[in-house]
Amino acid sequence: MNTGQLALLVLLLPAAGAIVLAGRGWRLPRIWTKLVGPGVVWASFVVTLVLFINQASEDVTYFTWIKSGSFVVPFNLLIDNLSIFMCLVITGVGALIVTYAVGYMAPENDASYARFFTYMDVFIFSMLLLVLAGNFVFLIVGWALVGLSSYLLIGFWYQRRSAVLAARKAFVMNVIGDVGMILGAFVLFTTYHSVTFAQVFQSLTSAPCLPGNFCADIRPIHDSSSLELAAFLLLVGAVAKSAQLPLHTWLPDAMEGPTPVSALIHAATMVTAGVYLVGRMHPIYDVAVYAHAAVAIIGAVTALFAASIAIVQTDIKRVLAYSTMSQIGYMFLAVGVGAYSAAFFHLMAHAFFKALLFMAAGNVIHAMHDEQDMRKYGGLFRQLPRTSWSFLIGSLSLVGVIPFIGFFSKEQILGAAFSKPDDTLSLIVWGIGFVTALITGFYTGRMWWMSFAGKPSPQRPVEHPHEAPPVMLIPVMVLAVLATVGGVIQTRALGFGPQAVSDFLDTVVGKQAWQGGIADVVLSLVTMILAGLLFLAAYRFYVERTWKAWSTRFPWLQTLLERKYYFDEAYNFAFVRPMDAIAEGGLTHVEQPLIDGVVVGTGLVTEAGAGSLSLTQSGYFRNYVLVFLAGACIAAILILVRASS
Repeated sequence: MNTGQLALLVLLLPAAGAIVLAGRGWRLPRIWTKLVGPGVVWASFVVTLVLFINQASEDVTYFTWIKSGSFVVPFNLLIDNLSIFMCLVITGVGALIVTYAVGYMAPENDASYARFFTYMDVFIFSMLLLVLAGNFVFLIVGWALVGLSSYLLIGFWYQRRSAVLAARKAFVMNVIGDVGMILGAFVLFTTYHSVTFAQVFQSLTSAPCLPGNFCADIRPIHDSSSLELAAFLLLVGAVAKSAQLPLHTWLPDAMEGPTPVSALIHAATMVTAGVYLVGRMHPIYDVAVYAHAAVAIIGAVTALFAASIAIVQTDIKRVLAYSTMSQIGYMFLAVGVGAYSAAFFHLMAHAFFKALLFMAAGNVIHAMHDEQDMRKYGGLFRQLPRTSWSFLIGSLSLVGVIPFIGFFSKEQILGAAFSKPDDTLSLIVWGIGFVTALITGFYTGRMWWMSFAGKPSPQRPVEHPHEAPPVMLIPVMVLAVLATVGGVIQTRALGFGPQAVSDFLDTVVGKQAWQGGIADVVLSLVTMILAGLLFLAAYRFYVERTWKAWSTRFPWLQTLLERKYYFDEAYNFAFVRPMDAIAEGGLTHVEQPLIDGVVVGTGLVTEAGAGSLSLTQSGYFRNYVLVFLAGACIAAILILVRASS
């Protein structure tokens, strides 16, 4: 099979699985759902590996979808190192998560079980379409389908009002981003008269901009204000999908979905779409300097903002949700300062350790009979040893401790920001990232010690919890191994060794124009040591309680963080309540008197007319004959008058 056929197969396998499960899944024995649901994702991963091994690089057009005059929209897939990298992450980590879901969702009845895996396969298909699309039209189609499938997955347990509200909130926020995406693509089309990436990027460069050839020597031939506008509009879509400020409020509420959904959305796929978008559109952002700077600022501020809120969360999944926001902020920071390969390496590392954390948390929740409050755990280390060790590996990777992958990926981002010459913005965002790394050490330690150390809480719902079954435990342990040894493929944070991810992606996103020195290595080690000490300090706060809780000293800060800086209240006041008032006012002053009045009034007029005509229906035959004769005489007279004239 050639490259085009393999790429199409990567895309269509999850779609085929979704179609099969949607059509017959609820009628077939459950074993078929267990095989088809994760099986098609694993098959897609194998095909992606073939593309990776073959070093495929091609922009393949399969057919012309729309052609109207000079307006042409082809169905084309862009296969290059970046899209293959993203497909490997989506299908590889996604396959582990979907396999894990086979055990996690086992209590569901057959119909719901098949429905869940249908949604999961649709989600994987949507993400693959998003990263493989070679033009803006199908990018937007994939973008919208990701929003739709996330809505279905977050609201999977539709019997819960909280799940329905969370799904609706996520959908509304993502639609705001979709509008930005559509407008940004429209601006680019009106400027460059094309919807394909290759032609738009080619207009920005003096060298060919094809798969496998980095778009270098960027020289805009059009007004840069159009590029700035398009870049800011595209950024709206990226911010919404990746839950960055100010369109972030949907992500914590999305924890209402099943834990495998949280792992899939918040680790390897949906929330990284914004990072992919900025990286894919780097020829635009490298010219749109103001929009590019905005990416770095939004990422840095979001990273610090979310990390601070995570300190006070008591729901283990919500701690991980805010951690996701913070780590995606790091990725935005990286692409905002031009360290694209560092951002994508952290994207992969985050997929490993965050999927690991979510699924390990799912094992704990499963053992605790769906209890998610960490204050009701405690002492789980001896009772759930495999899950506990796996969670510890993910936690240390999140903190950024050697030798785990999170150290190498996170410190490469901070090193890139610190070492960029003569750039005040980069130094500022580095400072924010440094502080965020320290806070991450503290809230991650708080989560670990509260859940697994100390004595069992008297409020624990299960006295003797048991480990999860192998189908849930094996994917967790695989990710634990990847999070432990994955960093060896790129040790740039220490200034030596291989840099496989950067070498693989540099042909698409370009090489960094700066390299770190001994100062970066020292700062990386200092950051790790301080974050590690804060991880340990959390033990003194929350287990030994030998240090007075900071919340008792600063109760106003505790309240501020618990209320999440009052963003939900502000949005409710600024948007929800006014819209409710407008709706109620429209009901009273427009809908009832005008719209309802027209409909009801028409009915009343018709009814009155029918009532009047009914008076002519006396039921006497002689009256009907008399009316007939009278009508005939009148008709005869009219004919005679017309004939005589």
